[in-house]
Amino acid sequence: MQDSKQPTLKLINKEHGWDILSRLIDVLHINLFIVDHDGLILLPPEEGKYGSRLLTDPVFGFCGNGEPSHFTKRFEPYGRYLKHTSPLQLHQFAIPMVFERIRGTIGYMMVGPVILDKRLEESDYEALVTKLNIAHPQDILDEIKGLWVISNAMMNIILDLLYEIVKNNLELSGIKIAVSQDRESNNGLTQELKKAAKDLYSAVCLDELLVTLLDAALKMTDTEAGSIMLIDKEKQGSLTVKVYRGLNEEWTKNAEVKIGDRIAGLAAKGKRPFIIHGQRANKRIRRFLKRPEIRHALVMPLMTEQVAFGVLNMHTRKKQCAIEGNIENLQYLSRLLSSVV
Repeated sequence: MQDSKQPTLKLINKEHGWDILSRLIDVLHINLFIVDHDGLILLPPEEGKYGSRLLTDPVFGFCGNGEPSHFTKRFEPYGRYLKHTSPLQLHQFAIPMVFERIRGTIGYMMVGPVILDKRLEESDYEALVTKLNIAHPQDILDEIKGLWVISNAMMNIILDLLYEIVKNNLELSGIKIAVSQDRESNNGLTQELKKAAKDLYSAVCLDELLVTLLDAALKMTDTEAGSIMLIDKEKQGSLTVKVYRGLNEEWTKNAEVKIGDRIAGLAAKGKRPFIIHGQRANKRIRRFLKRPEIRHALVMPLMTEQVAFGVLNMHTRKKQCAIEGNIENLQYLSRLLSSVV
């Protein structure tokens, strides 16, 4: 019988995989780890952070024991993902790691534990811990206090973004393996062609991730049009449109903004967002407002380590929107993107 871990292990470079997981954990403030399709841990959760003690205690059922029936039965469907709820009303999610070349799930990225929507009263957690007869109950209660409370809507967005990140890294690993096998078989493909194929796939995956982020941002803020611009690697002084919704296609093809110019360029240079309501705006950008039909807009730099790598633009013609109440959420999601760009 073939070792079930082999397909996953071939596609996961442990050093590179852990580097990505660590960056994502630091950004999300949620623990992550990777298991094979039987629940055996391949990349462990980060110790000492975000509920790690809960993950290692079998009472809570967050870590698999290597028996496939037990691993799958403790989950319920959650859209295209899986969800497990512990006796303490804490939640863990499983994102399938689907590798198209073998048309199957080779493992899961485990996300959590988290608290969904609302934290219980401290007395409620104390009663649950007492009922479970847990050793060192205060340690568990302290661990729960350190968990993030997250809405169902935000959890869905995070899972969708993580799914794209997982898919991107799996497929790129698959390309590396194919290139290696091709080199061994010496079937004549040039190194330039192999690199071009890898770069093209990487660009396609990045676009899919950006689209997921843009769609989530538009839905979250109740706006109907927007774009994500990235700093062109070949033209370090310019922003170009990578993905968009509700905008003129011809305009997006020719849109190029120099850093420090227009609203997007000023946002990138100044590393600060601009919130616009009609023609009322910061005097630095008022002269650029030439579309009175736009009632509300946001132009927000996308940052990584205090450096802007792009700009998120959104606007609406509606009277009402939810931009201002979601700035912190949007910045949080952009940091998730920055960890893999």
